Amino acid sequence: MSLERFEIKRNIFHPILAVGFINFVLMVVMLIMSTTIFARPSGVQMDFTSFKEGGGTSGGGVVITVTSENVIYIDGHVVTLNELRRFLADRDFRRQALMVKVDPKASMGRVADILDLCRGISGASVNVSTIL
Repeated sequence: MSLERFEIKRNIFHPILAVGFINFVLMVVMLIMSTTIFARPSGVQMDFTSFKEGGGTSGGGVVITVTSENVIYIDGHVVTLNELRRFLADRDFRRQALMVKVDPKASMGRVADILDLCRGISGASVNVSTIL
């Protein structure tokens, strides 16, 4: 028996060629990933309903504003969350819409609390917008 049969056969790919191939594959993957980051999203036509005004005793819709410091305003007057709760409970907003204007830096937890109050206590439809 000859020793040629028991020799270990070398790999078909040369190590330098394998490194080059892996480098090429990684570059293609990075190119694909980077192009998806900069891709323009497709435009979607959206129709937003307008803010319903009037219909109530106040003559206009109520605007609740939340600033970046989480301060709540009702029509320009500073209120607390408990005062907002009383304000919503005292009036009937079922035929009106409440507008909630929120600063983008405001706490989303505070905004969620206000939306829960507006929908739960008054039963009104609530419009939410951001302050630019």
